[in-house]
Amino acid sequence: MKYKEKIATEIIRMIEQDLCSISEICKSFKISRKTFYEWKKEKPEFKEAVEEAIDHREDVMIASARIGLKQLLEGYVQKKEKVTYVPDKNDPLNDVEKCRVVEKKFCPPSIRAIKYVLDREERKKDKDRLLASERRPLVIEVQDEETRRQLMILQENGFRPGGSLNPEVVAAVDRKQEEELKVKSEGLEVENGQEQAEQGQVMEQPPVAQPSAAPVEKPKVNLYPFLPPGYTSRTD
Repeated sequence: MKYKEKIATEIIRMIEQDLCSISEICKSFKISRKTFYEWKKEKPEFKEAVEEAIDHREDVMIASARIGLKQLLEGYVQKKEKVTYVPDKNDPLNDVEKCRVVEKKFCPPSIRAIKYVLDREERKKDKDRLLASERRPLVIEVQDEETRRQLMILQENGFRPGGSLNPEVVAAVDRKQEEELKVKSEGLEVENGQEQAEQGQVMEQPPVAQPSAAPVEKPKVNLYPFLPPGYTSRTD
């Protein structure tokens, strides 16, 4: 069937409003599913419009689902109206409203909805922990230098076997070990030099002189306690 702009516009509108499935839409317009997919393949603008309509429909459905889930988590008020009709006195063929009763009922939060949200949050945390553990670097502790050397050869060879038989890989590992040994020895020399310098500074410091104590004068003994203050004997 030849592509028709009017039919394509109606198809996009129905997809966006989520009124029918693709099969039902094609049946209502008397076209086959094969024709629908041929139009998508041959008409890029039709394909783009269909995909945008599907995305819009998904966004609306997700928003509605979030609103419904929020009501289930928090509880909601359900309103129910009851309308009574009676025959119209002036026109017996028609009915008129006699009374309207509005009932409100509070629906408590749903335990199943709360459990669903909590389980989803727990699954998300487990997934984050798994991803974090996968990103964490692998640390291998070895007890002897030969095992460490073999691991370095394995890493240098791209974690493929046979690296110890490759002279280039072995030479590269030997160079790395020599550089590490050189760096360690230089670090030890620097540390030793700093320690010797600190010890020399401690030895060169002169002793601190302690201030001499001031002489303490002993109080004079009054040999004539029977005389009034200010008077002394003739022998003083």
